[in-house]
Amino acid sequence: MNLKDLEYFQQVVTDRNFTETARAYKVSQPTVTYAIKRLEEELGTKLIIRNQAHHSLIITEAGKILSAHIKKMMKELNIARTEIARLTDKKIKCGLPPIIGNYYFPKLSVRLLEQGFMKSIDIISGGSRDLYQLLKTGQIDTAILGSTQAISDKELTSRLLVEKPFMIVVSPNHPLAKRESIAFSELKNEPFVLFNEHFVHSSGFHTLIEQTDFEPNIIYENSDLNILKGMIHEQIGIGFLVELAVHANDDLVSIPISDLEQPTFMISVVTRKQVTQSDYQREIVEFITSSTDNEIKEK
Repeated sequence: MNLKDLEYFQQVVTDRNFTETARAYKVSQPTVTYAIKRLEEELGTKLIIRNQAHHSLIITEAGKILSAHIKKMMKELNIARTEIARLTDKKIKCGLPPIIGNYYFPKLSVRLLEQGFMKSIDIISGGSRDLYQLLKTGQIDTAILGSTQAISDKELTSRLLVEKPFMIVVSPNHPLAKRESIAFSELKNEPFVLFNEHFVHSSGFHTLIEQTDFEPNIIYENSDLNILKGMIHEQIGIGFLVELAVHANDDLVSIPISDLEQPTFMISVVTRKQVTQSDYQREIVEFITSSTDNEIKEK
């Protein structure tokens, strides 16, 4: 079965037009037509029916089945191309969300420098949800991710390192600042400034919303931690942040949530399964995993 024939077929399914597909691949229309015909002959069934009366194409049930499998195959093929291209690259792409990176990476970098690995690592910054997808598609080699549930994925290997609590974060001048703890339901009238949907915080926040059954007053969402901290400090709104995101010099107050059932911020080292790496790449990934584990246990 010819790979190019499969690509032409998949594009026809998308375009519903032979001419558009031919134009997209810069080939003649008969080239596309013959490709579909070869597939139909090989599979012994019609994949596409031309409706001459309505000038349209009908994808048969067999065609729909083939299209679904081609999608999966093309995804894996693209991942394979990415991984093969990086076999000769001595650099490891490591995903780090900003909060986890700011908290753990400075000390981890000392160990990497001591071992001579520092120049061999590219740090890719982003929210845990985005980094998770980069791992799935083979665009990064490993990541230290935050999640609100244990990461379970047949394509990934995950090791849970530690769990940290989420906190309500306020200005030291806020009326709630002297509270030792607070129930989430007490915050229904408070304005919130939050991380956007690219971050795990969003998942944890909405879990608490579902449990308390109230509509929060979310006035601002962003991906920049420093902006959120500044807005909290100026009492524009209160925040919902994992404990390790707030430092002593931030001049902010973190209040524990008293709800019996609440999500936690789970930190895990995650890598792709069935990835062929050079010995050098494997050594670096294993060192990052063990060093991160040790660094977290020392905190």
